Amino acid sequence: MAAWCRPVVLRVWPPRPATSPSTENMLERHILGPHLKRAELETGSEAQQSVLTSPAGSSQQCGRMAVSHSVKERTISENSLIILLQGLQGQVTTVDLRDESVARGRIDNVDAFMNIRLANVTYTDRWGHQVELDDLFVTGRNVRYVHIPDDVNITATIEQQLQVIHRVRNFGGKGQGRREFPSKKYK
Repeated sequence: MAAWCRPVVLRVWPPRPATSPSTENMLERHILGPHLKRAELETGSEAQQSVLTSPAGSSQQCGRMAVSHSVKERTISENSLIILLQGLQGQVTTVDLRDESVARGRIDNVDAFMNIRLANVTYTDRWGHQVELDDLFVTGRNVRYVHIPDDVNITATIEQQLQVIHRVRNFGGKGQGRREFPSKKYK
């Protein structure tokens, strides 16, 4: 039996009159997460101009993974399988959500709390209605499954992401620069 989660209605911003009753109903049925502010909806020949946005995070691009400046986030990633999802950055994959909807798109970023940002997304709700989105932010608590593409070597991806984290953690190598956790040399 599927767990029930409180639905959050997707809103189009700025508010615009619906082009038809079916468009308004389709928007009301999109249940994704509390961080969604805008969505792109294409109806027939006319497209409503809007962009999906989410809170900005502090991360820098390093290798294939966006490495966070937060020690807590790096530690969580390092000690869980979220590091595998972070290694899927740039891959096209499918994310199944808890409300039985599906989002398929290219992974732009995954943080330590499994919040996933997708680009060029085809979002299919539980009733089978499809919407094309430029950008989608899915909160970690709404993720049920992430499909790992067949061409991904899981162990190599995890090892590569661990090397990226350790490079950031050591700030330039042995004996060079500041360490994240300096060793105490005094007795």
